[in-house]
Amino acid sequence: MKENNIKTVYKYDSGRSGFKKATYFLLFLAGIFILFGFYWINSFLGI
Repeated sequence: MKENNIKTVYKYDSGRSGFKKATYFLLFLAGIFILFGFYWINSFLGI
C-alpha cells in the first residue's frame, strides 16, 4: 500500500447546546416508548 503522510483529523465538538438537544431528543423518545408500552400492555391484558 502507498504510504500517505497527510492525516485528516475529524474533530466534532458540539458543546453544551448539542448535548442539550440530544438530551431532549432522548427524553422525547423515552416518552413515546412509555406511551407505546402502556398502550401495548393495556391491549395485551384487555383492559
